[in-house]
Amino acid sequence: MLQKERYDEIYAILSQRGSATVQYLQKHLYVSEATIRRDLEMMDKAGLIHRVWGGAMLSSGTDKDIPDFVREKTNGDKKAVIAAKAAQLLHDDISLFIDSSTTCHHLIPYFQRLKKLTVITNSLTMMRLLLQSTSASVHLTGGYVFENSILCGHAAVAAVAQYHADLHFFSCSGLSAEYGITSIESRVVEVNQAMMKHSDCQVLLCDSSKFDKAFLWHLAAPTDVQYVITDEAPSSPALSAALRGRLIP
Repeated sequence: MLQKERYDEIYAILSQRGSATVQYLQKHLYVSEATIRRDLEMMDKAGLIHRVWGGAMLSSGTDKDIPDFVREKTNGDKKAVIAAKAAQLLHDDISLFIDSSTTCHHLIPYFQRLKKLTVITNSLTMMRLLLQSTSASVHLTGGYVFENSILCGHAAVAAVAQYHADLHFFSCSGLSAEYGITSIESRVVEVNQAMMKHSDCQVLLCDSSKFDKAFLWHLAAPTDVQYVITDEAPSSPALSAALRGRLIP
């Protein structure tokens, strides 16, 4: 089992149980006790879990977004539907800002057919996927590395200002009529706001599990974006009204 897969399994077990001993994890992952202890130490340092005597428990901190390897598997079917709709906006010789959201990873198959694609991103994961699977010209923002894959901070924001893109693809943590587009993480917000400012067309990719939810950091109002792409139409009359004219069917 690869390290990333073990982290995934450990996080899933802790999400279900709240806590687990080293022996319990060893038994369920079929690896050595030393391997489990090393994994727990690394995950604790990354802030994903809280290491305790004899085992670990899920971190109770609320200031961290869900780790990439967990978010990648969440609502994958909905994200695939969103990506197919977003592909309608793509064409050859186009430049894109792409944020660090895992929803954007589902766009990769549609990028493969494009010629003269330029992508500016603050995601190390997106960079790797693009270089492995497409012929895109890839530009990284630089900046402080957050959660092992997201570039953020002043340097990232300043780097974005050096570019101009045709489209900006991004996601969020919540979308509501009252509070607009919100995020659980301020470092994600500041980079996306810079990308919005330096792009011609802003495209929010938001699956329906995020409807009518609001989080601490305000990213933008629905009126600040040209398109909102979802897997299904909102059932809330208020949210439907707020997104009128911006939804791509």
